Amino acid sequence: MLRAPGGDRTICTPGREGAVRCRPESGSRGGRPVRSRVRVGRSAVEGAGRPMNGAREQPPSSTAPSSTAPLSLAPLYAVYMTCSMGMMGFVAAAGPLAVSLGLDAWHIGLSATAGGLGWVLAARVWGRAADTIGRKRVLTVGQSGYAVAYVLLCLCAQLGIEWQLPPLIVLGTLVITRFGMGLAYSAIPAAGAAVVADRYPPRDRAGVMGRLGAAQASGILLGPALVAVLAGPSPTMVLFVLAVLPLPALAILLLRLPPDGTRSGTAVAQLSIWDPRLFRLLGASMAAMTAVGIAQIVIGFVAMDRLALPGPEALRLSGIVLSAVGVALIAAQLAVRRLGWTPGTLLLVGGTLSATGFVASALAPSAPALIAAYALSGFGAGWVFPAISATAANAVTATEQGRAAGAVSSAMGVGATLGPVLGGILYTASSVAPLLVAALAMVMAALVSVRMRRRVRLK
Repeated sequence: MLRAPGGDRTICTPGREGAVRCRPESGSRGGRPVRSRVRVGRSAVEGAGRPMNGAREQPPSSTAPSSTAPLSLAPLYAVYMTCSMGMMGFVAAAGPLAVSLGLDAWHIGLSATAGGLGWVLAARVWGRAADTIGRKRVLTVGQSGYAVAYVLLCLCAQLGIEWQLPPLIVLGTLVITRFGMGLAYSAIPAAGAAVVADRYPPRDRAGVMGRLGAAQASGILLGPALVAVLAGPSPTMVLFVLAVLPLPALAILLLRLPPDGTRSGTAVAQLSIWDPRLFRLLGASMAAMTAVGIAQIVIGFVAMDRLALPGPEALRLSGIVLSAVGVALIAAQLAVRRLGWTPGTLLLVGGTLSATGFVASALAPSAPALIAAYALSGFGAGWVFPAISATAANAVTATEQGRAAGAVSSAMGVGATLGPVLGGILYTASSVAPLLVAALAMVMAALVSVRMRRRVRLK
């Protein structure tokens, strides 16, 4: 019942085709019914009591950002880059470190495998924690734990050199600390992807994740460069520098990243790896990271065996190749936002380019050809990983973002663990086989895009 401007009360009832028919209440002045020109839908008649004031009720969306507040990516840039610098810096210093500690190459490989195992085991746990206690808390704990574990690794290595500890004890400490680094680091991609999904709409997520990937690729480039610049008589000194770099990033994270919205704090069910929304994406993630792991482990051997380079020259060429890959990753991931492609297109094209680069690497007859081929594979991979992360975020609800990101990160950890082992085994049979298998793995990842039914336009 409505009150007319003159004080009469009017009764309105819905008529045909959504029109509203109004008439004065019995006993009020004027008796002619008035047919309103206002057309309303059925929900407007039946929805009395719903929000007015221009607000329109929205259906729940599985992909809508939970917050529209502007977000500075600087904290995530700092965290991603410093962690990546530490990881790749350790790889660059692994050879001299092994010699100083009296370890064999496979001992360093075993410690790297322990780090990958910690990543695999903890990634999904961190993802669930991000959905329960909040993204910022998980990022803070993960970054702190990574720095502490890295410092402990450096202390154990330094004591091993100074006190001439038995190799078995040194190996045990390296395995434990690298395992701890993997446990802590796996929180970063899990919670970081969830932050992006919270703050950005589906069409923007792959572009933003590409920018985070560019920060990570910068760490891949800068970590080995810092090792080369600061290299001295003790390889642990430069590792100490890499170990403390995450602490300024932690300060930026605490000061600049906004607090999370209200979380329930109650336990949530873990997403199954057989969840049809994620299953193929997890396979693509594992396959792509396996390919990357294979390519990283064999580059030095290819330089020495196929190109017949001596040890120092092979080491120098390996550094140049990895630097070229880092530059290509940065270029590719910065281009994601400008291209405006769907995640499926990015995955298909990127996987195809990367596979082509791996095939070319397997057949490269010279150092320049090998550098160019690896750069092409890195450029393609720079599109593959943001596409996978964005598609996973778009496939689940807002309350499942952390768990979905954790599942993808865990699958990447499996690939990072399997790739070096598989590459080493295959290389004993043929110097060409590992890179051809890497190409096949990238093709398998690219084929997942054919099955994608959800297409979200990127800007």
